[in-house]
Amino acid sequence: MSVAEIPADRETYHLLSLAGGGFLGLYTVKVLEMLEARAGIPLARHFDLLAGSSIGGLLALGLAFELPMARISQLFIQRGPEVFSKRALPANAVTKLLDLSRSVLGPKYTGQALREALQTEFGDRRLGEAIHPLVVTAVDVGNCSTKIFKTPHGHASLGDSNLRAVDVAMAACAAPAYFPAVRIARTLYADGGLFAVAPDQVAMHELEHYVGIDPARMAMLAVGTAARRYRPEADIAEDAGAVGWLSDGRLIMTLISAQQQHVKAMMQDRLGERYLQLDADWPVDGGLGLDVATPETIKRLTNLARQTLTPAVDSQLTRFLSHLGAGRD
Repeated sequence: MSVAEIPADRETYHLLSLAGGGFLGLYTVKVLEMLEARAGIPLARHFDLLAGSSIGGLLALGLAFELPMARISQLFIQRGPEVFSKRALPANAVTKLLDLSRSVLGPKYTGQALREALQTEFGDRRLGEAIHPLVVTAVDVGNCSTKIFKTPHGHASLGDSNLRAVDVAMAACAAPAYFPAVRIARTLYADGGLFAVAPDQVAMHELEHYVGIDPARMAMLAVGTAARRYRPEADIAEDAGAVGWLSDGRLIMTLISAQQQHVKAMMQDRLGERYLQLDADWPVDGGLGLDVATPETIKRLTNLARQTLTPAVDSQLTRFLSHLGAGRD
């Protein structure tokens, strides 16, 4: 059985876009878990297309196969310290140098713990077996080109039906210097966050160009990774070098925050009130990091997710949670 086609005769089409951000994705999955609890059914059933980058790609895959978000949330909490690090952010120049040294000659983490965790959840399921239409971003390392993994939808495309969900998730999360690049067949892939940390425009383009849907008929819910208004813990000097820019994940966090901010502005221009982004401000006292999976980090990201779903936001979410999207018959 193949993924249901995205019908061309709907009045409106709802898209869900999930941003990247390493272990900060715990914030994202906690928001999704709460939304799914309110919906009372698998959350993906409320959307016509799912899109994800980096850790958001992993979550989008989970949604597409209707894996319970509460279970994926527990996976983050239980396996996060194995996949990432139990260490807090480095606190001084010496520990910053030590932390940077872990990724000088190779990726900081092997990715094996992540692959094992994903294998437990997805098994050998293929993209063609997904229940809901999906796009996931990656980068073809050898050709320095973008890659959009997709289910078979729109223009009779076969998509990437035969690819294993685990392999696609690993490729989506293969952030340079953090995890090894992932080879699928003859091609080597890296994290799609290199070009689209927030895949909102990727999702819109997919529906507009490949399915033929006018953006005027689209509404989008985007979920970030608590990187809004990111500020580094210490000022950066005009002549900062590798240590200044790379320590604490500062360069990547700057890219993540700036990209999400820019994409949000463009999507608001395109969709107006039909666009809703859920995100949280970066804590004033910092303490969070792309690969920091301490108990304190878990607690803070969980609290930020709870604080996001305010009564004011609830009224805007009604649009999305009352819609039934594309999926299997």
